[in-house]
Amino acid sequence: MKLRDLHDTMLNKKRSLKDLASYIKTKSGNSPNYSLFLGAGASVTSGINSGTQLVDEWRKDIYELLSKLPYADEKKAKEYLLERESSWYEPSNEYSSLFEKIFDLPSQRRRFVEQQVDGKLPSIGYSYLVSLFQSGYIDTVFTTNFDDLINEAFYQFSRERPTLCAHDSSIRGVSVNSSRPKIIKLHGDYLFDSIKSTLNETESLEINTKDKLIEFTKKFGLIFLGYAGNDRSIMDVINHLLRQDEFLGNGIYWCFRAEDEINPDLQKILQREKVYYVEIDGFDQALAEIHYHINGHGLSLEANFKSTKRDTILSNFIEDNYKLSSNEFISKDIDKLKTHTNKLDISNLINELSDENFIDGKNITEVDLKNLLFLDNLIKDQKLDEAEKEAEKLFHNSVTENLKKAYISRLVTIFKNKEQYDQALLQIDKLLEMDEFSIRNNLKKSSLFKNPLDRMNFCNLLVEKFKYSYLIKNEYAKVSLNYRSSKHFKNDSTYSSILEKLNESLKLEPSLDNPAWRIKSSVLTKMKESSGNIKEYKEEIEKIISKMIEINTTHINTLKMRAGLYKKNLNIEQILELINELNELYETSSHSKKNEILSLLVDIHKNLNNFKKREIALKASLFFLEKYSHIFEKEDDATHLLFRAEHLISYDRDIHQAKDLAAQAIEARGVESCAEGIANILCYGEVDKSLCDKLMDKIKGNISEKRFYSLKAQILIDDDNYEEALIFNEKALSSGLDYRIFLTNYSYICLCVGAYQKVINMFTANIDLIENSQDKDVLLINREFANKKLGNKINKTEVRNVIARDTIEKEPTSICGFLILDEEVNAKRLINEVIINDFSYYYIFKKWPAIPNSFIETYSSSASDNIHKLA
Repeated sequence: MKLRDLHDTMLNKKRSLKDLASYIKTKSGNSPNYSLFLGAGASVTSGINSGTQLVDEWRKDIYELLSKLPYADEKKAKEYLLERESSWYEPSNEYSSLFEKIFDLPSQRRRFVEQQVDGKLPSIGYSYLVSLFQSGYIDTVFTTNFDDLINEAFYQFSRERPTLCAHDSSIRGVSVNSSRPKIIKLHGDYLFDSIKSTLNETESLEINTKDKLIEFTKKFGLIFLGYAGNDRSIMDVINHLLRQDEFLGNGIYWCFRAEDEINPDLQKILQREKVYYVEIDGFDQALAEIHYHINGHGLSLEANFKSTKRDTILSNFIEDNYKLSSNEFISKDIDKLKTHTNKLDISNLINELSDENFIDGKNITEVDLKNLLFLDNLIKDQKLDEAEKEAEKLFHNSVTENLKKAYISRLVTIFKNKEQYDQALLQIDKLLEMDEFSIRNNLKKSSLFKNPLDRMNFCNLLVEKFKYSYLIKNEYAKVSLNYRSSKHFKNDSTYSSILEKLNESLKLEPSLDNPAWRIKSSVLTKMKESSGNIKEYKEEIEKIISKMIEINTTHINTLKMRAGLYKKNLNIEQILELINELNELYETSSHSKKNEILSLLVDIHKNLNNFKKREIALKASLFFLEKYSHIFEKEDDATHLLFRAEHLISYDRDIHQAKDLAAQAIEARGVESCAEGIANILCYGEVDKSLCDKLMDKIKGNISEKRFYSLKAQILIDDDNYEEALIFNEKALSSGLDYRIFLTNYSYICLCVGAYQKVINMFTANIDLIENSQDKDVLLINREFANKKLGNKINKTEVRNVIARDTIEKEPTSICGFLILDEEVNAKRLINEVIINDFSYYYIFKKWPAIPNSFIETYSSSASDNIHKLA
């Protein structure tokens, strides 16, 4: 029976949370009227699987093991177990009977429970519970849960320490008259092998536990939260007490969610006198509302708060993965917590200033901190004119040199965000006058040069000035690579000189955390693109990876390098082997390392389509999504949301759900790292201008100008706004965009608007500046398409050479080549292969001027029958 059925038969038994709060608040003297009884449902929003979730998992495993049949549905499995396994299977208490079947020994059960609860942090509902304890409205909690969430909440949010009774012998000494908070675990604690979870163990309560439950119910009523009533031992005691007039004088109030299943035993109890039910949205929401009605206000933040764990708990409240802020009372407190967390930025600010050696945190005044924090918030909110005036005023009023440095540093950021680079350079020079040898500020100055040649010249000075800084040598290498990719390149920065600086960097700092390892790989990639010597490139990359493996085979940078090589090699066997290694490593890694591994796994699986093994890629992706479903379903990480969205398009052709996930990703953490992927999805089909604008507002100031302008240009191209796209393509170039990418974008825009002669002229003027053979091929195809549109003679030999060259992105370029040569059969064959392998190309090809719409109409989302036949 569901709760809605109760409304039809027992409406007179229904009470509201406001009613319940009133009953709790009306105390007899100083003693509470009620004890709280918590079940597994109270732990779900703390990340612990509910009993229902575990039962569903165990039932499936046991059914498949015993029946040798694939799991179809819950009903069929229950029928099978009841018919064939009735000797041990008890449908009225599935949890205990299945648990006993899965685990033979108490020690095994303890270890399982320990894994379930280890590391979990209390949800916001527990902070309301602690507050109710502190205000004296509750002093006892009974619970069937094994977790330590209540005790942890007391430790983090109260100066009081509760009496914790987790086994029968400790319960005898607990006094019903004691005002000290009491937590009584009716089935034990996960730290002990004596936890009671199996059918036989929960048949009856141990004598001291039973006596104490009876003693407390003589004085108090009971409020049940998150408890389904599936323990016969507990239900027998409740039934017994309800038959006695002297017990439960304040009644029983049983809280249910709308979707809760109410078992037959509990239905009978609800029909008794002194028993009522309350409809709630969940544990956290119920306690928030009760707390508000009793105390008239939200949470108090005044407590003995010290530990970093508490900061993590508060962060979890604010992140709100379970969408608890839809409750009006929780929403108010989360807003207040956000404000409080902003105040904590002061300590972070001190750390930052100390790192920059601007300020000795012990000597800074509270006024200075408030001024700096106010200024930082203006910058964060993009109120740059106001921030500039405030920074100038505060600078002139400063009395110490170090505080002046802090304000000048803010002015650098302000002018950079306003694209006033000359002003930003003037400010950074002021900092360097104060401290000429600050590596941090010299690197910051390097980033402010918009002309790649100016930046290169400055870095040449830096490597002479800082001979023993690996950071400066790395900067030289990155700037040199960018310089070689610019239109200013004059062949005065050789690959050998770049590699020399990187080798010097690794001598100074040989750890795998040194970015020089990754930069060396980029240099070698550029060399391969320039020379075409793939064999030599692979050998050099393999040497680097071998050295990294010698240092630490499981370091995340070693793993990333291996993944990069395998992707370039298109070696599906190697990449699948690496995926297995990463899955195993994930299980034994720290929390931070797990995040890094998961990010790498996401990146690998996103690129599996490049291997042109659709069935293998699909199988691997589905396994990946299922294995880490508990993480992906939280919907708080932009990269995870984007991966799911891309999967939906590539394999399921579900553009609508994919766009919904992309919209969620804009508000998720880490949106900056995957903004391009989110924008691609928002631009597939009809461009969602509103969400694209929202995305750009979200990432502005948080990504490099080169990325920002380049992404803005791409969105404008997809929206057919070519005039503005050209402006932002130029801005991206002036911010460091590779000249080859600029030219590719420029020629594509010209093709879209029919400016074919400009494409030909651009190719002729710039082709000698392009080292990358693949980029040359793209520009050559664009030139020949322009020639065809103008009726000029086509260089068929060069087009065929492009088609013949075997590159990773061969198919899309070759499609255009075949169309230029009027070889439509070959073009259609390749279009079919590419779209079947990855359906996102359907939306990409729709925008390509060289591909007629008639060639891809059959793949539209409405033509599902056609595409499945082709697949």
